[in-house]
Amino acid sequence: MVSREKHGIHRFFFLLTAVFAIALLGRVVLLILNNGTNAISTYRDPVVSPQVVRGTITDRNGRILAMETPYFACAILLKEIDDLEKTATILGQVLGMSSQEIIALTAGKTTYTLVKRRLSDAQYATIKELIDKRELQGIVLEKRYGRTYPQQFHAAQLIGFTNTENQGLEGLELAFDKELSPYPLLADTTTYGADIQLTLDMDLQFLLDTQVVEIDNLHHGDYILGIIMGARTGEILAATTFPWYDPNSYSLSTPQERQNRLITYMYEPGSVFKVFSLAAEMTAAEADFSESFTCDGSYTFTMDGGGSTTINCVSPHGTVTPATMIAKSCNGAVAHWALQTSDQKFHDLLQQMGFGTAWDIGLRGSIPGLFPKVDNWSGRTKATLAFGQELGVTALQMATAATVLTNGGSLLQPSLIRSITSSAGELLYEFKPTIAREQVISTVTANEIVSYMVQATQSGGTAINTAVKGISVASKTGTAQILDPQTNSYKDGTFLASTLSIVPAADPKYIIYIAVANPKGATIWGSNIAAPAIRSIIQDMVRQGKLQSSSQSTVKL
Repeated sequence: MVSREKHGIHRFFFLLTAVFAIALLGRVVLLILNNGTNAISTYRDPVVSPQVVRGTITDRNGRILAMETPYFACAILLKEIDDLEKTATILGQVLGMSSQEIIALTAGKTTYTLVKRRLSDAQYATIKELIDKRELQGIVLEKRYGRTYPQQFHAAQLIGFTNTENQGLEGLELAFDKELSPYPLLADTTTYGADIQLTLDMDLQFLLDTQVVEIDNLHHGDYILGIIMGARTGEILAATTFPWYDPNSYSLSTPQERQNRLITYMYEPGSVFKVFSLAAEMTAAEADFSESFTCDGSYTFTMDGGGSTTINCVSPHGTVTPATMIAKSCNGAVAHWALQTSDQKFHDLLQQMGFGTAWDIGLRGSIPGLFPKVDNWSGRTKATLAFGQELGVTALQMATAATVLTNGGSLLQPSLIRSITSSAGELLYEFKPTIAREQVISTVTANEIVSYMVQATQSGGTAINTAVKGISVASKTGTAQILDPQTNSYKDGTFLASTLSIVPAADPKYIIYIAVANPKGATIWGSNIAAPAIRSIIQDMVRQGKLQSSSQSTVKL
């Protein structure tokens, strides 16, 4: 049973942080009373500051995505040094530094100087031996903790990274910095952060990333976006933004590589959007679907306010029904039915599917995209919206909108956080599937749209390259021109190729969405670029046992 609880992770932790702050204030006051006015400066001295061990981030199966690993740093206690020049010379020989470099680090300091943050095993052993032999005095080896990312580039833009001070800078590491690394409350004890378990399934993440590499090798897109989502839960099971980077060496990456385009990159979705337009048209119940529509390759209509405009299809489609509109991807038919639907109803139903919504999945920077108000529509906006132009979406919005089709007509809240557990083992947060908007469309309409998407995977359909023997697959492909924001016109020869799939169609478990920006290979079509990749993912899901193959590939709804 799906709950209607609000997605209030950050609200909960705001209150938790306030409690920590009050406790910390009480601790500082106690220190002042016991130790005098110098207590605060003593408490903050790096030599005596307590160690904070940052919490672990794992996938849904416990696979480690971010963890603490110990290392040693080397520091000088200046008040215990009799001959700084001699100490710097000996230490420099071990660390590969000149004595002048080390002495320069002490300038303006009276008690403590950090010389090197992370020692190699050999450097640590040599310095420890010199200290034990009393050949080095006033030198301390501090055990510290740093961040390691065992999965390297996989889901890197989601997870993010920390700086040299172990503070979160991007991704979940930044968004949940206070939970992962709370401020220490006691001077002489180690403070442990909360552990965060994500909804990600790294087995699926590897499948998705494998196909992204294959797409890049064949088609060389500027960006490749991919999401696998739980069809009945809204859980993000895999998500990728290519190009990647390795958070273990984030300083070698570019801001473009680190950008999480799943929630920050806006684009026109193209024909994949037709499944949502048709759902809105059917729900509004104003279009006459019994009226025969014939596609001769173009569709001309009179705009409000006068004048006419023409919408083209790739080829003539003949007589078009809602089912063949999806299967053959007819621009004219979906535009015609949109024009028969009132402006506000069409707008509001699509908005209820999440377009124009900046989804909160626990990450910063999520954008609402561009979904224009009716007052800002031109004479052709409604018709072009119907086939995925004149709006801007994110990949997360596209995958999330599909939950309307897989969840009986209700829209689910997307989620990336599965649970948060304190260092004491207390469950602080646990994911529950949450309805964001109830019954946007009817269950009957949702099932009909999925059945039309199944037909698109059969002979003559544009999504036949997603078909997998023994698995009922529902898909819609798309190929959209890319708008140049500088000129506000379409760039010549630049396209976005995409495919949205639901599997199994008869009992949806997964939503898979892949979009490739500006492919440069032999083809530009979503049916030839994203669709085969999704087919390979589905085949691998069967091999992993995540999908059950049958002898029949038909769907009953």
